[in-house]
Amino acid sequence: MFFTVFVFAQKYPLKYGIKAGWNYSNVNAIDEKGESSGYLSNGGELYGGVSLEKQISTKSFLQSNILISYTDAITFLELPIYYKYNFHKRISVLVGPKLNYIPDSESSQPYYFKRRFGISGDIGLDYKISQHFNLETTFSKGFTKQYDDLILTYYNARRDVYRLGVTFYF
Repeated sequence: MFFTVFVFAQKYPLKYGIKAGWNYSNVNAIDEKGESSGYLSNGGELYGGVSLEKQISTKSFLQSNILISYTDAITFLELPIYYKYNFHKRISVLVGPKLNYIPDSESSQPYYFKRRFGISGDIGLDYKISQHFNLETTFSKGFTKQYDDLILTYYNARRDVYRLGVTFYF
């Protein structure tokens, strides 16, 4: 089946571009008493990266990005892999997994990184403004408990992210 999709998709071009935008983070965690705690973005943070998109049929696409994002002074390298389906003229739905990696050093921050690698699930909408510009909004639900904040005393942090951004395709 994969081979059939690959062969059929050969008639469609590979698009590449740059992506940037704003994200609002909600860190789900527990405090030292075992109660709900965490971090909420204070006005949001910026993210950016590169994007690759391969059309596989008239309405279906595969999209992957390499992004750099920030939450609570922690840097995240992210690799989302989306299935994108164009359901109405210029509007598409995105869905897929996202891998997260924390490259920061623990020695310079008040964090303990339980797991540098994490997994999230993403869902979103994409609006094609023009041949070169797309507007995108996504929600990412963190599944992996990645870090503890030793100063603010919250533990087992999982990161949910709301995003609004634009992609420029060359």
